[in-house]
Amino acid sequence: MRLGIFRNVRLTSRSLGLFFTAVMMVTFFFQPDVIERLELVASDMRFIARGMRKPGNEVVIAAIDEKSIDQLGRWPWPYTVQADLVNRLTSYGARVITYDAVFSSSDTSGGIDTLQKLKTNLATEDNGSRSASAAILDRAIAEANHDQIFAQALKRSRRTILGIFFHFSQKDIQHLSLAEYSKHLANIRNSKYNAIKKAAGVSIKDVLLPNALAVESNIGVLSAAARGSAFFSLNPDSDGAIRRYPLIVKYRNLVESSGDQDYLFPPIAVRTVERYLRGTTIFWIDPIGVEKVAISGRKKILIPTNPKGELLINYLGPDGTFPQYSIVDIIKGRKELAPPSAFRRKMVLIGATAIALADLRVTPFDKSIPGVNVHATVIDNMMRNDFLEEPWWADLYTQGSILFLGLLGTIVLPYAGALAGGLISIAVFLVSFTLNYLLFAQYGWWLRTAYPILTIVVVYASMALYRLIIEERDKRFIQSAFGTYLSPKVVDELVENPDLLQLGGTRKEITAFFSDVADFTSVSESMSPEDLVHLLNEYLSEMTEIILRYDGTVDKYEGDAIIAFFGAPHPMPDHAAQCCLVALDMQARMVELRKEWREKGMKELFMRIGLNTGPAVVGNMGSSFRMDYTMMGDTVNLAARFEGANKQYGSSILIGQTTYEEAKDAIEARELDLINVVGKEVPVPVYELVGRKGELDPSVERGIALYHQGLERYRSRKFDEAMGLFSESLVLNKYDSPSKSMIKRCEEYIVYPPPKNWNGAFQMMSK
Repeated sequence: MRLGIFRNVRLTSRSLGLFFTAVMMVTFFFQPDVIERLELVASDMRFIARGMRKPGNEVVIAAIDEKSIDQLGRWPWPYTVQADLVNRLTSYGARVITYDAVFSSSDTSGGIDTLQKLKTNLATEDNGSRSASAAILDRAIAEANHDQIFAQALKRSRRTILGIFFHFSQKDIQHLSLAEYSKHLANIRNSKYNAIKKAAGVSIKDVLLPNALAVESNIGVLSAAARGSAFFSLNPDSDGAIRRYPLIVKYRNLVESSGDQDYLFPPIAVRTVERYLRGTTIFWIDPIGVEKVAISGRKKILIPTNPKGELLINYLGPDGTFPQYSIVDIIKGRKELAPPSAFRRKMVLIGATAIALADLRVTPFDKSIPGVNVHATVIDNMMRNDFLEEPWWADLYTQGSILFLGLLGTIVLPYAGALAGGLISIAVFLVSFTLNYLLFAQYGWWLRTAYPILTIVVVYASMALYRLIIEERDKRFIQSAFGTYLSPKVVDELVENPDLLQLGGTRKEITAFFSDVADFTSVSESMSPEDLVHLLNEYLSEMTEIILRYDGTVDKYEGDAIIAFFGAPHPMPDHAAQCCLVALDMQARMVELRKEWREKGMKELFMRIGLNTGPAVVGNMGSSFRMDYTMMGDTVNLAARFEGANKQYGSSILIGQTTYEEAKDAIEARELDLINVVGKEVPVPVYELVGRKGELDPSVERGIALYHQGLERYRSRKFDEAMGLFSESLVLNKYDSPSKSMIKRCEEYIVYPPPKNWNGAFQMMSK
């Protein structure tokens, strides 16, 4: 007899596979945000798998760090400090100095406003004549004019690029007047891209590019003195990470009404590399957007980009990948900390790394990396031509992967079980991800990972869910048909392996458990049927819970008796020890229950237990109409004899020798006697289970030792000596019933000695 769990599921499974493959193909065209977020996570995993890479030696970071803020004061520093920094880097031979910062307001920290008012007042008091102190005042004004001092340093350097940033939100520019808008545009106009090659008929205003609404520029005197300006605005993905670098921003001229009103501006990385190579950046723009970007100069760089003019950033590592030097060490000339050679012929990026300035970005390698590192990374990508590229066939690859993996799963998975199907899906998952990673690491190809992998997951999940529904239907049938008379463990085993429903058994090593209530007949006669049922149900429930807690199998109940076994159907290597612990826990719980029963005025129950370990036949016994999962064999019968032998010794738990040998590392027990049981010719040793290993009271241990000595004398027919040792054991434990039994037996043998062929065993007269 066998239940078919997967009935006619293959055809339906294939239909589900084809359906969800088609769903994934359609989903790819819509690219929902939730899958795009998974795609971003997968892309980051490729960086982590690839590991860190060492950058080139062209880029150095001058850090606005905590050390510099502590020694130079809070940011922004006076423009005289900025002038000192530019002068120092220029003297060190830096080829390009780029600020990842904007100076959008004048520096009045030198008191220039006060000095100019003072000069005006003095001129008025002297009736317009120049006083003797005017020259001194002019010099003071010149020294206090930090804007001019910084501008002069920029002009002398002729290698410094200042940062700007664009506004892309309407709410951020509501305060700007047309005059302010015009002023900011005038400050950056000379920094726009000039080499723009447009396809015939293409107008910049019609091309989809990042479109800025306003700009925050440096003050006019600094803008005029610097080598140029470049934006440091970055656009994070939906999860906050920076993965694409904008190479171009479109900014509309709202002031002038004639000519081309749209200007295109470069970012820090492009303008810095352009100045470093003494070259020019060329943009090719077609109706779709940016076609390609190149920087010509001492070397030619062709930059891969998408139509929006964005570059995929090939991150090299976390914060600290590029050499960093504290600005305070540079300004103070601390050559041991900031050696001049570190800046010679380098591109120096000046940016904030201090946490307090909050210019922190999320990257695949770091969750809070200073933004200046992003610009440094892109510069390094350009200098080494080490780019990531989304090839023109990327979408075809993704669609082909979805179709191939979906059809593969549709064909293969219906023939595999749940576990095999899961392993196959995992293997395909790993192969797909590994192939994607190798193309990324070896060729810099940026291909989508989430969609092909999700196809495998969705196809497998749909088939597995369908199978689960069918399995659950058959499980419910098994549980309803057999759950009323089989233990939950056996039912679970049948659910997992319906072949067990066929008649027959297998030979297994188990530990059999028998328990009975002492004098239950007299207890039952003194109680009403209702009270008896209530008491018996409470007793059986409490004891059964302990058996199941240790993964035992309850075979059956016979009135007040519990029959169970350990080691089947579930393998249990230490079933002897587990069964012994169950017996000890039961007797401990019985002590608690008797206290509760006394307090309620109910009858008290005392339980006897017998355990034996050995081979037995375990399985479904009965007929094709009615069967029980049970045990059979001599091991089982002997366990029942041990349970009954408790009456002879006044003990509560007796176990066989095999049980003791297999469980002795977990229990404390003493050999009680040799007994001749009904139906067996050879006497068998029987042990009393006393407690868990290492938990006996010293007096009990001493009593057990005396009992063992007495048993040795008893078997040597030295009954007087044996009786004395048993009596000593009884003194240590006045409730030791086995010692009482052995004393009584010694008294009888002293009067009526056993026959000469006596082997020391006690003859059990009943089952």
